[in-house]
Amino acid sequence: MRKVIWVLVLAAAVGGGGYLVLRLRPEEASATSGATARVRRGDLVEVASASGTVKPDVSVDVKPRASGEVTEVLVEEGDTVQAGQLLVTLDTVDLERNVRSAQNTLARAEAALAQAEASQAVARAERSDARARSRVRQQGVELGLISEEEGRSAATTSAVANANVTLRGSQVDSARVEVESARLTVEEAERRLAEAQIRAPVAGTVLAVNVEKGSIVASGITAFTGGTTLLTIADLGDLRVIGDLDEAQVGQVLERQEVTIRVDAYPDRSFAGTVRRVSPLGEEVSNIVTFEVEVVVTDPDAGLLRSGMSADLDIVTARHPGALLVPLSTIHGDSGHRWVLLSGEVRRPVRTGATDGTDIIIVEGLKEGDEVSTAGPAGPPGGESGFGGPPPPPGGM
Repeated sequence: MRKVIWVLVLAAAVGGGGYLVLRLRPEEASATSGATARVRRGDLVEVASASGTVKPDVSVDVKPRASGEVTEVLVEEGDTVQAGQLLVTLDTVDLERNVRSAQNTLARAEAALAQAEASQAVARAERSDARARSRVRQQGVELGLISEEEGRSAATTSAVANANVTLRGSQVDSARVEVESARLTVEEAERRLAEAQIRAPVAGTVLAVNVEKGSIVASGITAFTGGTTLLTIADLGDLRVIGDLDEAQVGQVLERQEVTIRVDAYPDRSFAGTVRRVSPLGEEVSNIVTFEVEVVVTDPDAGLLRSGMSADLDIVTARHPGALLVPLSTIHGDSGHRWVLLSGEVRRPVRTGATDGTDIIIVEGLKEGDEVSTAGPAGPPGGESGFGGPPPPPGGM
């Protein structure tokens, strides 16, 4: 008998508990559905997100054309330099000796040319005298005043003088070639000497200095390794952000679209930019395809950015002014249907448009000022306008 009583008590307790659960669930649902949002008019902006790195448009690694020992470094990191400004000097002892040697060779060549030209002038004078003598001797032979042998001798002397002029002319030409060659050697030696003074190829800011006094550097022209990088100069007045764009978004991004740039160094502000280029060729890494996008920083405070900073990009792909908006969390959907919950948990089918990840555009089904629940049970649409078909069967235990 005692066992029967306990069974009855237990059954009553279970029944009461079930009743309590059934009574609490509608209350919990009502509390959940109590939070609402009002349908409003506003502007919605669609964006494509990417991440990248801040880089200058012009960045130059300065390498020496000559090899040697660094004798002086005239700039530091962060210095602003102008094109042609002296940056680094190399040891010039050997180079200066080469210049003097080339100049001496040029002087000897010029002296040889002067001597050849003087000899040519003498040969021309002798030829003129020999021709005059030959003419006189020829007249004497014709008049019978001298023998024919003397006439032939005078003619031979004139021919030799003429050939001597030709010889001296060739020597002058050869001496002139030697002078020109020596001048080129001097120019080459002077250029090599000038190359020991490394100057800025472009105006900009010194980003890195990789050598110091006493360093031995290799020529960027003759060295097999490509030469020693002395320093790096970049134009920080023209910055870019080079980012990676997901292939799902690349079709929406076009040139000249507005971009919002954010960096960790300035969490409370953003920078303006525009899309300059989207790469036509994607790159696959770990089965993920991305496309390179180049963004020009157009913000007036672009000088706050530094080369190498990581940046997040929000590219404005579309604007929808004056759209009918609700929070994205109010939309429920299943099998291609979408709906919202009105007061009293009435389901209203809706047709939606673009979203920015927070709000979504309502194309049909609601009007401005309607209140919709921000949370509620999900199920297929039904209800008033019949957009989504019959409502689902009621739930419960």
